[in-house]
Amino acid sequence: MSDTTKPKQPQPAGDSAAHVEELGENELALVKNGKRYVFDCAPGHEAQTLNQIAEMVTRAESDLTWFDAAVLSHQLGERMSKRLSGMSASRLSA
Repeated sequence: MSDTTKPKQPQPAGDSAAHVEELGENELALVKNGKRYVFDCAPGHEAQTLNQIAEMVTRAESDLTWFDAAVLSHQLGERMSKRLSGMSASRLSA
């Protein structure tokens, strides 16, 4: 008889209770452990936003993890993609 049990897959370090909120066109928030972290994500300032998120992760007193930073980064990238698609569509229709 052989053991067919698969090894456990590692779980992400992020808190499953954390979630991202889109507050407006230029704001993004992560809610985790009862705290809301709000970031300005105005067009053209994405690099500064990513640097701010990375800086918060490295602070000892912060609850944010690198997994949280990856989730926020992905969300920021999605926003940039939508903006670029909108710009392309408007140029094609002009």
